[in-house]
Amino acid sequence: MQILLYILTAVLIVASLCAYFPIAHKYNLLAGVNHRSSHTKPVVTGAGFVFVVSYLVWLVEIVCLGKPVEWWMWSGLLALAVVSFVDDLTDVWFLIRLLIQFLSLAAMLWQIQLQSDIHFGFSVVQWLAALSLLVISVGTVNLCNFMDGINGMMGGVGLAMCLTFILIDTYVVDFIDVRWLYFTLIPLLIFMYLNARPQPKCFLGDVGAVVLGYVFMYAISLLLIRTGNVVYVLIFAVTYVEAGLTVAQRLLAGDNIFVSHRIHLFQLMVNEGGKPHLLISGIYTLIQLLFGMLVFFLNYFECPILWQHLICWPLFGLLAVLYLYIKRRAMGGHLLSYRKVANNEHQQP
Repeated sequence: MQILLYILTAVLIVASLCAYFPIAHKYNLLAGVNHRSSHTKPVVTGAGFVFVVSYLVWLVEIVCLGKPVEWWMWSGLLALAVVSFVDDLTDVWFLIRLLIQFLSLAAMLWQIQLQSDIHFGFSVVQWLAALSLLVISVGTVNLCNFMDGINGMMGGVGLAMCLTFILIDTYVVDFIDVRWLYFTLIPLLIFMYLNARPQPKCFLGDVGAVVLGYVFMYAISLLLIRTGNVVYVLIFAVTYVEAGLTVAQRLLAGDNIFVSHRIHLFQLMVNEGGKPHLLISGIYTLIQLLFGMLVFFLNYFECPILWQHLICWPLFGLLAVLYLYIKRRAMGGHLLSYRKVANNEHQQP
């Protein structure tokens, strides 16, 4: 019965995309080409709404069967999806987006504390910890959004992360209703078919990348609470290195992190280096999959936590150092003075 529901979900996603593409072209719901983009032709954007379609199919099943609904989680997801989709169609003031993100992630964390039977008293330490987790959650969701820059990148890395979560839930520890992951996997596979090609048919847009980051943040939060093993954070290894270090770089350079750019390493390798999109996306996906499988197998074979830390964090540090080394060379030996160089280039006739 569940397999039939998955098939129905896939059919509905394909049908919704077939209906959306003509509408997108008619009303110019396209990602245009400019000096910051990595594509050469306008491409339909906002196709990430398919995640919402997938989740709503499952929500209808839950309601029809009279099962408990995680209403706080769903409310946050739908609010985040709506404001993100509107932002794909027309720019939404970044403070409004940020406010909705904080409220949505707060709703998600509230759902988690209800499920985990965590009770907040009047302890200042507890509330500071909750506030810190909220800030980290919002930051992580936005970092996931920043990964959506070239063909196949967000979809490939997302698939690697989703498969890792599924394996951990199936063979290591039951930490989440695994259908959250299966109803994420279905639209991811369909999107990859349309996006992982030299000339993509569509982009996820903010609605897809943000919602995907939201669900993955929900999964990792439950996993960390269930196990207390911080090594699981490395399921986000590639995102934290690529997007996290790029944000840090822009902040140190005095750049506005809310303005679009193309100084991610994968963008530099594609735009300035001339490397194929799918090659670079494939490398990133493979690295993320290797980190995910490392974390999975260490826990599957019940490796002591101390040894997991001794094995995983040096590898993560090595990845970060290697990333900065390659990026510095790609940027001509300067990581913080790129704004001056870029401005000079744009001022030339």
